[in-house]
Amino acid sequence: MRPLVVRRPSAQEAVRGPVAGTDVHLRRRKQRVATGTFSFLVAGVVALLFFGCIFHGMLSSAHTRSGGAVGASIKPKDDMMVRAPQNEKLRRQGQWTGTTRAPVVKGRTSSSTTITGANKTSASSSLPPPILPAGGATPAAPDVLNPRSQAPSEPPAAGSSAAFEASGRVHGAKATAPTRIVTAGLHPAPAPPWVHRLPPQFSPMIRRPNLPGAQAQYTPEEPRLLPGLQIQRRTFNPAELLERFGDTDIIYSFVNGSEANHQYRKAMRMFCMQEILTLEGTSYAKGHRFLTPRPNTGEPPTASSNSAPANPFQALFRFLHCAPEFLRGTQNPIRTTGDVLQAVIAAARHGVDNRDRETDELRHSLRSVEQHVRWHRGRVVMVSPGHHPTWVDGAKNFLAGMCGGARVQALRSSGTHLRVTTVHQDAVMPYGMRLTVDSHVIEQHLWRVRNMTPVHVYMNDDYFVNRDVAITDLFNEYGGTIVRTERGIIAAGAVADRSASWAKGVLHTQQFNIMELDVLREDYLPEALVAMWDSLKRVNRSAGAAAVTAISVPPLDEAVDVAHQYEPDPLPGKSLIPRRPRRYTTHAPFVYCTNMFRFFETRYEREFAATALRHRSRKARDLFIPFVYNAFIMARPWQASPKFLPYLLELHRSRRQGRADAMPPTEIVLDNVDGCGPASLLSGATESDCVFAKFLNDLTLNKAVVERVRQVNPLYFNINAGFSSAEAADQLRRFLHGKFPTPVYLEVGGAPPPGEGLVDGAGEVVGGRTRAAGAAAAAEEEALSRLFGDLMALPVVGVVSYEEGVCPLVRSLALAFAGHHRGGVRVSVEQHGGAALREARAALGHRVVSAMPAPACAYKEQVSVDPAARGESVAEIARRAMGEMRGGVELPSTCGAGGAGLRVHGFVVDARTRGAPVRSAAALRDALAVPAQTLSLEDFRAVAVGPSEGDVVLVVSREDAEAKAVHWVNGASESDLLVTYPLPVEAYEDMGAEVRWSVP
Repeated sequence: MRPLVVRRPSAQEAVRGPVAGTDVHLRRRKQRVATGTFSFLVAGVVALLFFGCIFHGMLSSAHTRSGGAVGASIKPKDDMMVRAPQNEKLRRQGQWTGTTRAPVVKGRTSSSTTITGANKTSASSSLPPPILPAGGATPAAPDVLNPRSQAPSEPPAAGSSAAFEASGRVHGAKATAPTRIVTAGLHPAPAPPWVHRLPPQFSPMIRRPNLPGAQAQYTPEEPRLLPGLQIQRRTFNPAELLERFGDTDIIYSFVNGSEANHQYRKAMRMFCMQEILTLEGTSYAKGHRFLTPRPNTGEPPTASSNSAPANPFQALFRFLHCAPEFLRGTQNPIRTTGDVLQAVIAAARHGVDNRDRETDELRHSLRSVEQHVRWHRGRVVMVSPGHHPTWVDGAKNFLAGMCGGARVQALRSSGTHLRVTTVHQDAVMPYGMRLTVDSHVIEQHLWRVRNMTPVHVYMNDDYFVNRDVAITDLFNEYGGTIVRTERGIIAAGAVADRSASWAKGVLHTQQFNIMELDVLREDYLPEALVAMWDSLKRVNRSAGAAAVTAISVPPLDEAVDVAHQYEPDPLPGKSLIPRRPRRYTTHAPFVYCTNMFRFFETRYEREFAATALRHRSRKARDLFIPFVYNAFIMARPWQASPKFLPYLLELHRSRRQGRADAMPPTEIVLDNVDGCGPASLLSGATESDCVFAKFLNDLTLNKAVVERVRQVNPLYFNINAGFSSAEAADQLRRFLHGKFPTPVYLEVGGAPPPGEGLVDGAGEVVGGRTRAAGAAAAAEEEALSRLFGDLMALPVVGVVSYEEGVCPLVRSLALAFAGHHRGGVRVSVEQHGGAALREARAALGHRVVSAMPAPACAYKEQVSVDPAARGESVAEIARRAMGEMRGGVELPSTCGAGGAGLRVHGFVVDARTRGAPVRSAAALRDALAVPAQTLSLEDFRAVAVGPSEGDVVLVVSREDAEAKAVHWVNGASESDLLVTYPLPVEAYEDMGAEVRWSVP
């Protein structure tokens, strides 16, 4: 038998039972040990409960002070992530800084379970009135740039419920019953190729509370630190919303990657951007001029060089070292203008990437709009790098708006558009920084489309409307915009590196939003920005008084100066924790309050200018506009008012003088005309009613995408192009055509108007239209087509003040008339007696140089250039250029606005420079200008040229640009404008001429 070893049992192990054969004392000793162990365990449990309660109260109080974990209500099938500071020391101190964590790459579950936040808004669609925090004041945010500055502490909370309640007060929402907090700091993980990038979903074990009809709406902040500022709201019923916003502009961004001019600019940016930026920066900083070997200045612009090298790019790029492969002429020598054009066309045909591949998305997107937004009566504007959709019927687009007759005009009431306008993106981009493919930068400036409505809808060409849209799907009862987002909450911000990572870019934009909206108070205004405004004379004060009356919106011509001379305030390097949750944007039409973009461009002019100069393709350090807009419109819609920044500037001046209490009342009305209406948030696939999808080369996966759209039947869906095969492209076209089979009125061979169907072979009515009605409609369209053809055969007379404007003007006609013009072109150069433009640039010290090489013009016989006397009228120039006014094209009786019966003898493009010759460096930047959009009949004014009053020319001029809402692109040199129109136009230029290069 083994000897018995007696030892004292530990508290962690069970006490052994009595062993036979031991003595009584041993058994009693073991009983005492067991009793002591039990008492010890009971005391330990009581101690743990006691200290746990204390620790829990301390954590809740610290959590409330830090503002780290916040929540927002959501509907079923949506989830949210509530994030708290991960550093316990920082959490106790109430600091707004945290540590940056690398994203965790993990797969996602497909669970539809959710976790709710701490707050819940009313189930009503109305925006609840703001609820003040305890004590009636908003806690001041600590200074993130001063680590010793801390936020004032709130009274300690009794427990976690008190913490939630305090958080609910801060966000103006009601506290709800039981909720859970997730403090894991996971960043969004990369998505599978067919799923949009979303933060990881939560475990299926987490149960979702029932929130019937709850809408995730945030309450705007109240400007409590702004004395005298009064915020007013208005309410509207659906009929009033429709009356007020039914003409909202729809703005498309459209890129056809196979278009030659876009391919040329894209190749120059890809291969030569660093050299171009270096040369342009050196010129601006030191006055050094970028010059290729200068040709004989005595040669006319139509002449070609007598001794061009075998490969002209050797001379052109010997200082750039960056010729694109397809232009080096290694296989086919580049000797003529036609060689350049054909090389670019071939490269565009084979080198288009997935992002810019043209698979008819825009055509079907417009079909979806006309099919499902039948109340819309506003404009459709397409902003592109200079190309117009080829499927648009030229005759209808040019004439229907004025000459379509009563039947065609009546189509407007059913949502049919009689015109789509393509605007070259350079017309809304900053001067000197137009060579870019950075869509984030381009989106910053789209609001500058002329005559933009107070609210506009921005759409990519791959966004589609899937069901009927009501005005209340875009606006709430306050006239505020509906913000649609994904379910995921964005993590703490982080300054991005210099990569092009989308995920890092989101966190970088989050860092910007947190800094501006959570850390800096609403009364903050950088002194450096005020000094810049004063230096650039942006502040306008009322006569005889010191009060600020207006702050000018930054001119596009000055952004390049701001970018070179004024650095933006840097973002903090440490990660910032948000005070309120912000969600990932969704791929759906964006409803934007236009005044908010005016505010962005004025308040953050330095940030926007720096990005436009330094980022010519997408970068993680860009500001992602949808994320910025959503953050500001949900928090501070009153900042968008044109009155706000003048008020804030005056407040700072008053505080310096010690009279801040004397601020006069300033009223801002949140109606989108003044301030922006308070927005409503719809988050997650269920509430936002949006589906993101992606087409790949895998046809089977693409079928699953199609089935998903069919089953979910969302209000909006997006098809992202991730394919490169022709089979996938055809599959996408078939899907879109099956989804939206009816052509719009403006399409080539477009369908009959709604309610007017087709007629079968027996003459029966099909779809509500008889054979006679169908024949009448066909005859009307045929008449429009004949009239358009006759007009496009008329000559175009151009007038410029400088010879350098001739070539850009001729090339701009390809976009202005959408490639349909086939008449002659006669350009008159005004003889004003001043210096040539090149001499003026040298004398005035012009420093902004466009260094992108572009072939110069060499014209065909139908293009002529001659002088014009200074001060000649349009009629005099037209009569001299056209000779005897015979024939002409008579406008039919269906043409309105006084056009019926006029005999049109030609078109005039009056591009003369006001006040020529220019005498200042500022005026140089506007010395040249050419049209930068497609034109329609309503863009022209009729000028009589005799012999009778009915004999006219149709004139489009720089002087009428604002009144007619026509876009022009300006510059100080031929090279500036050839960035916009770099390639020769076959209709006007000699493709056999030896290639020459434009020099600045």
